[in-house]
Order: sequence, then structure tokens, then C-alpha cells
Amino acid sequence: MAFQVALSFEDGVTRFIRCEPDQTVADASYRQRINIPLDCRDGACGTCKAFCESGEYDGGTYIDDALPEDEAARGYVLPCSMKPKSDLVLQIASTSAVAKTQAATYPATLTALERLSPTTVALTLETPDRDQLAFLPGQYVNIEVPGTGQTRSYSFSNAPDDKQLTFLVKLTPGGVMSDYLTERAAPGDELTFTGPHGSFFLREADRPVLLLAGGTGLAPILSIVRALRGSARRAHLIYGVTTDDDLVEMDTLAALAAEVEGLTWDYCVADPDSSAPNKGYVTSLIRDEHLHGGEVAVYLCGPPPMVEAVRRHFADTGVEPAGFYYEKFALSAAAVATKADPEPEAVPVTPAPARPAPAAPVSSAPEPVGASRAVAGQRIFPLAEVAPLHGGSPRPAAEEAATARAIAGQVIWPGQGTGGALDPGDSPRPTASRTIAGQEMLPRQDITPAFEAGDRPAARRTEFLSPGRFAGKVVVVTGAAQGIGARVARRISAEGGTVVLADRADLVTAVADELSGETLPVLADLETWAGAQAVAEAALARYGRIDVLVNNVGGAIWFKPFTEFTPAQIDAEIRRSLMTTLYSCRAALPSMAARGHGVIVNVSSAATRGIHRIPYSAAKGGINAITASLALEYADAGIRVVATAPGGTEAPPRRISRGGSALETEQERAWFQAHIDQTVQSSLMKRYGTLDEQAAAIAFLASDEASYITGTVLPVAGGDLG
Repeated sequence: MAFQVALSFEDGVTRFIRCEPDQTVADASYRQRINIPLDCRDGACGTCKAFCESGEYDGGTYIDDALPEDEAARGYVLPCSMKPKSDLVLQIASTSAVAKTQAATYPATLTALERLSPTTVALTLETPDRDQLAFLPGQYVNIEVPGTGQTRSYSFSNAPDDKQLTFLVKLTPGGVMSDYLTERAAPGDELTFTGPHGSFFLREADRPVLLLAGGTGLAPILSIVRALRGSARRAHLIYGVTTDDDLVEMDTLAALAAEVEGLTWDYCVADPDSSAPNKGYVTSLIRDEHLHGGEVAVYLCGPPPMVEAVRRHFADTGVEPAGFYYEKFALSAAAVATKADPEPEAVPVTPAPARPAPAAPVSSAPEPVGASRAVAGQRIFPLAEVAPLHGGSPRPAAEEAATARAIAGQVIWPGQGTGGALDPGDSPRPTASRTIAGQEMLPRQDITPAFEAGDRPAARRTEFLSPGRFAGKVVVVTGAAQGIGARVARRISAEGGTVVLADRADLVTAVADELSGETLPVLADLETWAGAQAVAEAALARYGRIDVLVNNVGGAIWFKPFTEFTPAQIDAEIRRSLMTTLYSCRAALPSMAARGHGVIVNVSSAATRGIHRIPYSAAKGGINAITASLALEYADAGIRVVATAPGGTEAPPRRISRGGSALETEQERAWFQAHIDQTVQSSLMKRYGTLDEQAAAIAFLASDEASYITGTVLPVAGGDLG
């Protein structure tokens, strides 16, 4: 009989294949047109290395260089050699795009719509392709809202083998899905959905589970509970909502408690005027008996405040669960949060599943960065949950207890061998490819720019990338047709991000075509409010959110003493280098505030103290003020606002000029050269920087690695503080 193998990619897409017991996983995958990374096909190179989260298997024959013994003991496998002995869940060390696959699309019919409470609707779908649809309990799909072209993400509440597909939707006025369900929806409506997605799902194990659900975050928890039918695994469920109106599925929970052996449950309502017996939050109902001395797997789904409160609770009590998995709900652009509960237009955001690091043991685990719908967090303690040995047998308890908690995302910059930890003093070779666990992921590209203003001292190239750092994030980069903007777009795409490239030059389309990941080029004049609004609307229409906005449009147009500027030229400089950022922030902020999350990176300049471009300097001083004030005003909304201040930067000649002087006269060339000389002399390093060095700083501030930085302007100018 064939086994089912779930291939979980780094961008959150999960694809299922059928694999015969005498067939390797790689062979089955390729026969079903899913091209997981593969090279030698016989266990010699390690290119296909993956991590087995669940199931038993025969590891097959391979050489130690391809899969060292210690990695095999931790659950790493080679799909080209392994054969299944049961159903499997594998983490594949690439995105679905790299594997030339995508989430499947299914037709569906709306068969039932039930108003469970004043705030919540139960949605039931059926698909004629039910036999082809497989998912893990806890995963979600993107449902297209009829007549809008927009999708919303909802987790299954049914068990994986149920014929009917059920979902919980919380209603908010103005929400795209909410308006459809309350105003136009009727049984018989035809819909489509894509998926499954997500790395929040039940792992196979014998240890007890603690299930924590907030609001409509109950849906994936119900799917998990239903999957426990027939299991003797102990489970306790705590369900919390904001008001009595949000309380749903109480009869369902009671029926499941009677049906599922070992299941107990409780609930609470935050509203002090509630009629519920327990008033407060889910953390107040977590008892010592639910934690089993830490030998428990915690599954948590709810709004960000709830997730953070639970994590703080465990930290404060000193309990380290053997498994900790969570999914946050973030609002879509159309919804506005009024209470701490998953909203109807909410997008579940699951952090990346962390692979055990092949490095030395550590005492704590930093949060993973990136993955589809990624928010730093999820699989903080992965190893203890399921980590079969080389031959597929369970890990001995003593070995499991001694295993270090994994560092999420594993070693990004290994040494030049088989993917081990970076040795002290080791640095990547100029010709080396970036590797993860020995596998070539992002081959080095020669992107050294030429310098347009004469010979300068040689600058050190920046070659480092962080694969997966922006996976699952939608990043808008303005001024992306050339220079720093184009380099930032390339870097973020190489690190897994979905990039919206905005520029008024149609060159931006060519840049988008060069990128291997998901891109959306948008032609717009950002010196106008209409242009900035069009970019934000295009991003929201296609992806439903903006995670990061990089405001890069700007640049001095003329270089000359201030008294030589005309009033019209002063206005043009301000429009170009100040209003573009001001308008773009205004356009993107509402959707970020509605979701309670976002990052804005403004590109300022060290030229706030410089000569022969005073209007530009004034505009960049305004950028610094915008950065500081927006950071202060929107910190409570979960939005970080930061900036870089580039100094002189080497770049190829602009293919489209900014429209200023062509330096035709001797006087114009002298003024320009004086500006160049001042820029170099102001730098302690006495050189210009590279596009890579600027893009690296911007990407860092945009990433979750800079999560405790806001309101700050970072000079990237060789020591010139501006």
C-alpha cells in the first residue's frame, strides 16, 4: 500500500504525494511533478537533504559526506535514498518556487452557511476533487471571495478525512469576506481555494498536548482534536474569547470531549460582565497538571496579544514545553481591530518550522525568521517532538533529554565543508555558493557595480545573503528600477521575499523579470498622492497586505550653491526626495495598522550635512524627522519605522536621469566635483560604498532581526554621521 508523504516547503506551501514502500521519496516526488532539490540521486551529494518531522522510514544507503551520522540521528534524511514505512512529513530545504510547484487550486461549492453568533459564521464547502485534497490538521487554505479577485486565509476546522470542509469566520463590517457572507452568499455559490498552506499542524507523538485557542483560532484546534479521534493521547483544550457574543461551538466541544478519549476542556471570556464561569484569559486556566512537567506539546492559535501573553506565561513560570507550535492571526487590509480577537478578514500567520541546527548545543533558541505568513516564533523546541533515528525508530528518552533545543533556521553561513558551523575566522570564499546544511541554495552572483565618477579606493564587496529571511513577506520597494532600490529588490527576492517593485520608469519591469521569486512591478509617479496610493492598492489587491515598505525614491537633481537654485528647482528637489516618502508612508500605514504589524525603512542620506545640494539635504532632514515621529506615533500599532543614511555610493550610470543638469559647463563640473570631494573627505574610510553595502543595511533593518530597533537612523557612510 502507498503511503502519504507531506512535503512542507520553506514558504509555507505543503504538497502531498503518494509513495510506495519500495519507492524512494525523491522518485515519487518527481513522478508527481514536484521537483525537490536533487543532484546525484544515489545518496552521494546531500543536495536533497530534508528533515523528517513525523513517521518511520528506511534511510537507505548513502555516504557519510552526504549525511553525517549525527545529522541522521537528529532526523535529517536524503529523499533520494529513503523509503517510507508509514506516512511522513518532511521539511524541504527550499521554496515551492524552487521546486517548480505551487499550492493546488480546487473548485468548491458553498453548501452551508450558519450564523453561530452575532460575530461568527460557520462556512461549509464541498469540492469534487476531495480525493485529491490532503492536508494536515491545523493547516489553512486561501479562499477567493467571489466577485472580488481577492483571497482570504482560513484554517480547516474539519478533520483531514471529513468529506465536508468547514471554516470559522468572524464578521467585521467592511471586510471583503464578511460583506460577501452577510450580503450575497447563498448555498450553491461556486468558489475556488488554493492550498494547503502552513507549518502549524499536529505532529505525531505520544506525549500529551495542550491546545490553546483564541476566538476563531478555535478552527485549526478543532481540526487537531478531530484528528485525535481513536488516539489515546491525552489532550487538554482551553478556549478564550473577548465577549459572550464571540463564544461558539460549545456543543461541538462537549460532544468531542465525550467522543475523544483523554480530551478535557475549559473556556473563559475576557469581558468582566460575561455570564461565563471563568472570566479572564486563557493563561489563567493553565494548571500544572496540564503541563506534565514540561513533557507536553503546546499548540496555540489566536491573535498576536494572546500568543505573546502565553509565551510570556511560560517564560515567567520557567516551563519549557517539549514542543511549542503557534499560529498568529493578523488583520487583512480591510479590517480594523476593535478587540484582541482574530478578526474575520484575519490572515493566519505561521512562523517557519525550525530545523534542528547541526551546531553545538545551546541553552536557548532564538526565533526563526521568515517563511510563508511568517512571524518569528513557531517551532521553538522542535527536537523533542519527533526525531526518528537513522533507521526510523523513536529516539531513546535519554538521548532526547540530552538534546539541545534547536536554533531556528539552522546554520546560514557554514564553513566550506559539508555544512557545519562556521569555524572561527572562517569566511565564505569569493566564489563560494551560499549553503544550508551543505546544499547549494543561492549561488553567488557577480553584481559588482561600476563607479560613475572616476576611480575610488577599492571597496570590500558584500556577498552575504540570509536565505529565507523574507520568506512569506510582502515587501514594497520604491525607486526599484535602478541603483539602491534595484539592489534591495534583488536581495530581498533572493532571501525569499515577495517583492512589489514601484517606479515611474518602465525599467522596473525588466528588473522584476530578472528575479526568480514572486514579483509585482507597478508603474507609478510617487511624487503624487495618486501614485503612492496606486502602489499600495496594487500590493493589497494582489497579496492582501504589505509587511515591509522600503522608501527609496529620492536623490539630488542639481549640484550647485544654494543661491543658484531657482524656486522651481527647490520645489522639485523637495517633491522628489521628501514628498515621495511622505505620500508612500501615508498610503501603506492604514493596512499595517489594521494588521497590527509592519516595518517602514526610509532611505535618508548622510548629505544632511553636505554642500551644493541644500534642498536635497533639507528633504533628507525631513526624512529623519518623519522616521522619528512615525516610530513614536505608531509603536503601539506594532509598526517599526527606521531609516538608513547612505553616504556616497558607487553605482552604474543611471539609464534614466533625474532630470537635472548634465554638467555641461566647466562651472557645473567644478561644483559637482566639490560635492564629490566633500563626500569622500567626510567619510572616515575615505571611499564610496557599494550598492551591496547599502542594500545589506536596508535588508537588516527591514527584517525581524531588527525587531527591537525603531525610530533610528543608521548611517551607512563609512563613518560620516551626516
